[in-house]
Amino acid sequence: MAKKTGSANNRSAAAKKAAATRKKNAAAKAKAEAEAAAAAKKAATAKKAAATRKKNAAAKKKAEAAAAAKKAAAAKKAAATRAANAAAKKKAEAAAKAAATRARKKAEAAAAEKAAAAKKAATAKKAAATRKKNVAAKAKAEAEAALTAKKAATAKKSAATRARKKAEGEAAEAAKAAAAEAAAALDAKRRPGLILSVDQLDSSVSNKMRKKVSTSTEAHHIDARGDASKVMSKGVKTSRGAKSTADKRKKAFHERWLEGANAQTVEEFSWVREFTS
Repeated sequence: MAKKTGSANNRSAAAKKAAATRKKNAAAKAKAEAEAAAAAKKAATAKKAAATRKKNAAAKKKAEAAAAAKKAAAAKKAAATRAANAAAKKKAEAAAKAAATRARKKAEAAAAEKAAAAKKAATAKKAAATRKKNVAAKAKAEAEAALTAKKAATAKKSAATRARKKAEGEAAEAAKAAAAEAAAALDAKRRPGLILSVDQLDSSVSNKMRKKVSTSTEAHHIDARGDASKVMSKGVKTSRGAKSTADKRKKAFHERWLEGANAQTVEEFSWVREFTS
């Protein structure tokens, strides 16, 4: 670090002195301001205390005047009160007598009202008991009616169930009777040595018949030739026309065949082979 010259030392000392002076002046200023504020506060306090003392003196004077006026008024009022009391006493005696009369009449009226209220309460209690009894009877009747309705609904449902089961039983019996009648009708059509087409639906029957005869089982009543049997064993070509038309003919022939009709055409013989195969 370079060594300070003499002029630099003088400037540093002067700056330090100036700073100390400013600090001293600031402290003196702050002290003066604090003293001034304290003096102002003290003066304000003194002024406020003087005002308070003045106010209290005026209030005291006013209170003394008011007390004197009040005392005079009280004396005047007391005199008036004594006069009024004398008159009131006389009036009170008359009023007491009248009050006694009114009290007696009032007690008599109260007794009469009490007796009437007791009678009214007894009547109301009796009416309430009657209403309660009626409500209980109504509730019981409604419960019994609901139970009766429930029983009636149950009985109705049971009757409907019985009727439905009876109708189902009758329908089953009718179906059974119809089946028996149909079977009897088929049995009536049976002849010795004749097997109906419905019997030939059973493959065991049709197979046995094929083993016994050389011709078609459905056309057993026709004396078919051997060459015809050979033709019957061949497939039939589809006929011309729409397939739906052939299906209609096939369905119509199937219904006739079930009723006992025999095939007459090559097409019908092929259908019979389909029915029995």
